[in-house]
Amino acid sequence: MSIQHKSDLFEFMLKRVKETQKQHLDAEPQAFGRWFAELFFMSPRDIFVSDGSKDGKIDLFFTTDNGKTVLHHVLNTKFTKEFSKIAPPSFYQEIKYFWQAFENRTARAAYLEKAVKPELRPRYKHLFERYDSGAAELMFVTNHRCNDAHFEQVKNIPALKVFHMEDLIQCLVDDIDGAMPRTPPIHLNAIHALLPADKSDTEVATSIVFARLVDFIRYMESDPFDLLFNRNVRVAISVSRSKVNQGIRHTFETSPKEFAFSNNGITMLCEKQHYDPGGKILTLDNPRVVNGSQTLHSIRDVPNPSANARVMVRVIEIEPPRGDALDQKIQQRKEVIGKIAVRSNQQNPIKSWDLASNDDFQLELFRFFRNKGYFYERRDREWRQRSRELRSVGIQYGTSIKWHTQLIASFYWSKQRLGPAVAKNVADLFEGDIYEKIRETSAELAFQLYFLDNVLWESRSRLATDKVYIRSLKTYEYFALFSLVVRALTEVGAKWGDSDLTGQLSGQWTEYNSAHHSNWRKLTKACIDQILLAYKKETRSYSKREGEELSYANYFKNQSYVARILKAKLTTDIKRYARVVLRS
Repeated sequence: MSIQHKSDLFEFMLKRVKETQKQHLDAEPQAFGRWFAELFFMSPRDIFVSDGSKDGKIDLFFTTDNGKTVLHHVLNTKFTKEFSKIAPPSFYQEIKYFWQAFENRTARAAYLEKAVKPELRPRYKHLFERYDSGAAELMFVTNHRCNDAHFEQVKNIPALKVFHMEDLIQCLVDDIDGAMPRTPPIHLNAIHALLPADKSDTEVATSIVFARLVDFIRYMESDPFDLLFNRNVRVAISVSRSKVNQGIRHTFETSPKEFAFSNNGITMLCEKQHYDPGGKILTLDNPRVVNGSQTLHSIRDVPNPSANARVMVRVIEIEPPRGDALDQKIQQRKEVIGKIAVRSNQQNPIKSWDLASNDDFQLELFRFFRNKGYFYERRDREWRQRSRELRSVGIQYGTSIKWHTQLIASFYWSKQRLGPAVAKNVADLFEGDIYEKIRETSAELAFQLYFLDNVLWESRSRLATDKVYIRSLKTYEYFALFSLVVRALTEVGAKWGDSDLTGQLSGQWTEYNSAHHSNWRKLTKACIDQILLAYKKETRSYSKREGEELSYANYFKNQSYVARILKAKLTTDIKRYARVVLRS
């Protein structure tokens, strides 16, 4: 994705709001709220636009379901088409009124009588009930620029989230796929024949055509955010880094008529395809490339591209879910898309973590980290390609899919087929039952492990500069250390997955003062000392039995050896320092 200015992203937002308006026949201010709901939340349901006369300052409400609880979201929205227009003071007075309507129980009856039209009152009473039970959140959303002076009076209101233009632009940059799940239609010209698979032979409509590459190049020129490729499991590799891509480009430039039989082809998803045999035009609605990104990115900037170069395109038509049983249809559609994305990439060298990069679990972590101001790198090299624009809107690098999955596996040290020894074989973590267990991790817990990793890595690095015996370990023991610290903190009362613990860990990291550093360093050293004591005991037995030294590399990848470390009684120092860091 090319780097964009905030004004470009603002215009992009307006365009998407306009498309939402056309799709749902709302006015633009109402479409703005709907667009935000679909941008920020995964699968918002039962969206109800209440904006209008006597709406009680509630413009939109809907629900989300995480599989355990249903949460109600209540929005007050303010929309403008003017870039960087500052929010007027009256907005913040309205925010307080909006919040007090829910918070002040004694005034609710008067509020409903005076400010809400009769047909909305039963719905609002239900929202009040959900709010009282802690199952509703209030949000103020505007694409106006924040008025810092007046925002001070509302920014600390509990149970209220506020989004200004800057926040929305951040979301757009960091989660372009969530920002716009639809893409403009693509028109493939001069299609002389379309070969469809028989309906009895396939679960989803599939066709094969030989399309002109120049049509893709023209489409990509008007797709600066690379929306076409957001379902691809890998980001594009530059031509200079790949001999394969250099070969693709060379064939396209020098022998365009040979391209059709020289290339493996492209796989695309769409919601609907329309073929005009008279005009020989194939139109694909909401197209996405799930395999073939490298091909298209290799030739996208070739000067004077030939209209003779064609590529085989497999078009898979998956209509959006409609009618009854929507939840079931949505799930089925996601499963089919997931299978297509994975299987269509298996002919080429691809890693297991690439194949997992677009599943629901990874997307949930991506969005959770995004909301906290961190970038969770699901796809290799994505941060390298996007870091400038992400930093420009306050996003900093967090962690990568491979490393963080290794941390999660280490966290579950007591579970069968998981733990720090298993974590060293990163490819295995994304396969079968192992990955299914990892997928059970909540986003809150995963975020806590990110901060624990930060503080442990920092403490260990500082210790290694002073202690030769720690430096000689290199990093062989790190996952075992991580697991042992998890166990120690658990035994002294750490409530993993609780948001209070998240706040404590993140606070200690962002305010990493000398006291915090000293306490964590003492805990880290105590744990490493216990690990090395176990290693020395094991290596003595190994040397007598095998006649050679047991290396750190072989010791820490052995499940039995590491399991004995983690099951052994904790030293007094480990317990003492674990209590200290948990209290501080």
